[in-house]
Amino acid sequence: WKLNQCKDCIDNQDEEIANANYDKIRFFNNPMDLSMEVVKNQSWRKVKSEYAKEREGINSKESFSATGYFFARELYKELKVPIGIIGSSWGGTRVEAWTNIDKLKQIYPNKTIELSKIDNFSNSESKIKKYNDSILLINNERFDYKFVKIPEWSEDQNKWNLIKNGWADLDLQDSKFKNKDYDDSLWPYWKPSIIDSEYPIYPGFFESVFNVNEKLLHDGVIWFRTSFDLNKIDKNYILRIENGIDDADQTYINGNLVGNIFNSALVREYKIPKEILNKGKNTLAIRVTDYRLGGGFKGPINLISEDINIEFPFNKFKYKHQAFIYDLKYFMIHSYSPEELFKNQGEINSKFIEPKGFNNPNEYSILYKRILSNIIPYTIKGTIWYQGESNVSNYNEYQTLFSAMIDNWRETWGYNFPFYYAQIAPFPEPGTLGVREAQRKTLESTENTGMAVLMDIGEEDDIHPHNKQDVGKRLALLALDKQYGFNYVSSGPKYKSNQAKGRYLYVDFDSVGSGLDFIGGENGFEIAGKDNKFYPAVAKIISNRIRLYSKDVKRPVNVRYGWKNWTVGTLFNKEGLPASSFSSNNFN
Repeated sequence: WKLNQCKDCIDNQDEEIANANYDKIRFFNNPMDLSMEVVKNQSWRKVKSEYAKEREGINSKESFSATGYFFARELYKELKVPIGIIGSSWGGTRVEAWTNIDKLKQIYPNKTIELSKIDNFSNSESKIKKYNDSILLINNERFDYKFVKIPEWSEDQNKWNLIKNGWADLDLQDSKFKNKDYDDSLWPYWKPSIIDSEYPIYPGFFESVFNVNEKLLHDGVIWFRTSFDLNKIDKNYILRIENGIDDADQTYINGNLVGNIFNSALVREYKIPKEILNKGKNTLAIRVTDYRLGGGFKGPINLISEDINIEFPFNKFKYKHQAFIYDLKYFMIHSYSPEELFKNQGEINSKFIEPKGFNNPNEYSILYKRILSNIIPYTIKGTIWYQGESNVSNYNEYQTLFSAMIDNWRETWGYNFPFYYAQIAPFPEPGTLGVREAQRKTLESTENTGMAVLMDIGEEDDIHPHNKQDVGKRLALLALDKQYGFNYVSSGPKYKSNQAKGRYLYVDFDSVGSGLDFIGGENGFEIAGKDNKFYPAVAKIISNRIRLYSKDVKRPVNVRYGWKNWTVGTLFNKEGLPASSFSSNNFN
């Protein structure tokens, strides 16, 4: 996440960019390019405001990691020596992509044959293309899909004018769906049914209707249609989609294109000229493309004028799933009704042959081979790492995978450099807690590591917290304390043990610094008896211990804290560093 990834993407963005002038801090940007060609033209760049404010896209020399920059700035202020940051990152990628294939074979001995095939393919783009072209024909024969090439895609706003027509004119046998008078009577209403109790803000996500484990269904193209009445059309309106759409949309009012954006991070604010509105009935139609991972509407939809605010509930939209995505290159137009999709999804998935992802940054080991290898074996002082959200679906494997990747990198470089990482911030997506816990356990099981806890800076409606300053600062504290001898308190409170005394449970912590502290409340703690039924507990700090009590637990045995995907941490030490979520009966 760069300093200028998008407008207002980080706290105090304009001020931070204006003040980003450090001749002694240099960045080398390892580009998001699997061909390994663009990197040959990259060079070290000084941190300058003029570079920091530019938004040149994925191959930009000037694109500075926000976390990396704030980390480097903290080190420079303390050390007064030149700092070099090699940025090697790719948003939305899983840890398996950053790990050597041989290490993955050790982790997954039952997948050795499959991984060997991937390894063989990944050495040859021509082999992969030939294979994917052949299975495209097989899939076409099995399903009689129509394949349409995906137009050029970019989240770089400077390119949007060049690629908008390709999306506006895209024909997925769906051009009539935008029309005001199209008969959508056979379309069902959008009915979220897979929403976890901690996932209430995403009723418009594809995954709220289509199971995330169904590899074809929860990506692709879905049309949404609804109607609304207007009594006043004497002024222009704004259609606002709070928090944006993941990933792209083409939005129509009465058949007129009013919006066409390709960046999941951007709030949609589309101007609706009064000339295209009707007094009485009007139609809103939106084609949403979810390219990969979770996607759909990220917040409420409102039509706004000076004195009118119409909200569109998601359950008032009718919908049609129109196309799957193949190899991140093609749309596969299908003719299934929603009823048929639900009924036959198992059969569809079993018959469908997946392509090999030469251009897929989440393929096993591909980023290790085609990104990380560019900088091996250059000497490094250490690594900072901020990742995990893309492994929420297999969080139960993450500790093993993450630890193995750290070992793999150290083996490759030939020495045991420090590895400091950010524990992912709380977020409503299922599996977030599981990854946080796996990261906490990695801290205990893997030597020479440190973890910056972000329990207090998560945002319920944005997977990218705007506070990158504290992320960089907390990672820098770890380095300054452990590598540079500053003897700082570099960690928040760490659960140590608990002891029952009557109906009270006392909890002890390491890394209490100058003492424990509550900020923003004393909530988040739960206790349980032997039955492991947890109840909220009243917490009080007594002599640098937490005393817990619940009227529902007579003989407390276990404690947990922050044990939710989405929560806001309130336990800190007096140095201002938060405690990680934990559960005593899940502790090792």
